[in-house]
Amino acid sequence: MLDLHCHILPGVDDGPSTLDEALDVARFCVRDGITHVVATPHCHRSIHLLRADIRPHVDRLSEALAQADIPLAVLPGSEIQVFDSALYQREFEQGVYCHLGDRADFTLLEFPWDVRRYPADAPELVKWIRERGTTPIVAHPERYRFFRDDPSRLRALVVAGAWLQVTVDSLLRNHGEMPSEFGRQVLAEYPEVVLATDTHNLNRCSGLAIGYAWVSENLGPQRATDLRARSDRILKALLGQAD
Repeated sequence: MLDLHCHILPGVDDGPSTLDEALDVARFCVRDGITHVVATPHCHRSIHLLRADIRPHVDRLSEALAQADIPLAVLPGSEIQVFDSALYQREFEQGVYCHLGDRADFTLLEFPWDVRRYPADAPELVKWIRERGTTPIVAHPERYRFFRDDPSRLRALVVAGAWLQVTVDSLLRNHGEMPSEFGRQVLAEYPEVVLATDTHNLNRCSGLAIGYAWVSENLGPQRATDLRARSDRILKALLGQAD
C-alpha cells in the first residue's frame, strides 16, 4: 500500500522530532501493510521546505531504515500550501518544489485554513498545473470548513482537474464531527479520491488498513477497491512504471 501524505521525516516540521520516533512510525506503517510512503513535509510561509532541503533528509532516513531492517520505502515529496498563486507559479516553473516522488506526475496541495486567505483564483491555478502535465491532489479537503459551507469552491477545483485526498483520521472522527461527515460526503460524491494518513507521530497515525475497512463498511467494498486501485496507479507513476 502507498501512503502519499506522511510527515515521517524527523526534525524538519511538526512530524517526528527524533530519528527513533520516525523509525517507530515506520514500524507502525509496515505492520499496517504500507510498503511505500511519500515524505510530505510542509512547504508554507513559516516552513518553506523545497526540493533541495527535502532530498537529503529522505536519503538519511532511507539509510536508517535499511540499517534498522525496516522494509519501508520512503519517497520524497512535500505538502505545498498555496497562499499566493503567483508565487506558486514562479517556484513551480523554477523547479524548486518537491512534487510527489520528486516527479512531475502528481503534487500535493493544501490551502490556508482561513477562508479570507483562500486564493480566489485557485481553480485557474489547478488548470495551470494540469496544463503542465501535473495532477494536483488537494490534501484533506474534508477538514476545511469553507469547503463544507460552500461546496461550489471544492467542486470548482475538481472541475478544473484536481484530485482529492481524504485523511483516515477524519473518517474515524479523530479530527471532530465535521471532517468525518464531510469526508464521507466527499468520498460519496467525487470519484477521483485517494486515502492517506497525514501521519505526524504515533499519536496521529491510524494507518491505512482501518481506512479502507471503514470505506468498505460505510460505502461498499467496490468503493474501497476503487480507492486502492487509484493509489496503486499513483504508486506506479511515482516509481516510473508504465500502466
